[in-house]
Amino acid sequence: MITRPSGMSFLDWSSQIQTDLDSYGSIGRADTFAAWQDWAAQLMNITTLSRALPDPYAFSEWRDWAERLCGALS
Repeated sequence: MITRPSGMSFLDWSSQIQTDLDSYGSIGRADTFAAWQDWAAQLMNITTLSRALPDPYAFSEWRDWAERLCGALS
């Protein structure tokens, strides 16, 4: 299971996701909120997750995408 974004900033949540998904592969650090979609897109390249993950470029709000990601990985 991965951490839900409730009550967290994007940068805090993305750091936690790095820890949550570490066993599936290397995830780069998110340096800025402005590039959240670029950071999120790297998760779609983790082939060991073996699931269809939501495309972050289809979302305008990071929390909406993050909640969908959590649902896809549950």
